[in-house]
Amino acid sequence: MVFIRDKKVKGHSYAYLVRNIWDNKNGRVRQKIVKYLGRSSKVVLEDIPKEFQKDPNIVTFIACHSSDAEKMEFTMKEKMLELLIRNDTKSLADIFYRYSQIFGLVKFYERLLTPVMYKVGELWKEGRLDVATEHVCSSTAHTLVEIINERVSKSPGANRKALKILICTPEGEYHSLGCMVIESFLRSKGYFVSNIAPSVPSDAFISFADKFNPDLIMISITLGENIDASNKLINKILESRISFPPILVGGIGIESITIKNYNDKLKKVKFLKGIKLSGILPSIREVTKVAPKGSKTIKK
Repeated sequence: MVFIRDKKVKGHSYAYLVRNIWDNKNGRVRQKIVKYLGRSSKVVLEDIPKEFQKDPNIVTFIACHSSDAEKMEFTMKEKMLELLIRNDTKSLADIFYRYSQIFGLVKFYERLLTPVMYKVGELWKEGRLDVATEHVCSSTAHTLVEIINERVSKSPGANRKALKILICTPEGEYHSLGCMVIESFLRSKGYFVSNIAPSVPSDAFISFADKFNPDLIMISITLGENIDASNKLINKILESRISFPPILVGGIGIESITIKNYNDKLKKVKFLKGIKLSGILPSIREVTKVAPKGSKTIKK
């Protein structure tokens, strides 16, 4: 195993490429310096011996410390795509741990995982990735986010006054990765979250929500063809005898549809078009404090 060790001297960080070696004499692992790399912020991939350049630990370190972060993030995304195809969740988790320590959870999702998953979809549409491999990538990504969520769940939980948020997808929508990402993000911010995605029948949703009593409902749509099912779910919620909170609807499935002004019936519904993960919190604060003046619905 190789990795880069960061050592601070008089306020400056210096990098060393090291390898773990088993010491039979002492019965323990010791570190052997392979190469001194110089200032951590100036280390580039070309400084690393070729046999180690694709190692996730090496790529992640350079991306987190290099002044040319954009270039290194591109390299990391290429590496993550390779790891998704190989179903290597351990190496993906290593990238997450190292990257998030510097840049945080949100930037990992926005800068790395989301663009990579978009790339997977593009490759599949272009016929450059077969269905089976696309499914492997999706399954691996789900496992990775489950690992992240498990880590988030071990951090200090939501307090008793935290908002209760219910996340779901409409019936027929089986893409749940977005919901899992939102779940871990909101949990990391101290919200009390219940995620019941994917594909929830309207009656089952009403029954669960009645017991959970959420302060906010979030509906995720990945495929545009599920817009009608989402509208049916929203109408079912509004027509129920239960007094429900505001509803946020988001996901790439609503990016290609038209949002128009509608009547007072949907005054508690807000559609999040073109909003990144980091932009969700202001929308949550807006709808849970002040009801929106206008009201909207969506059409294909």
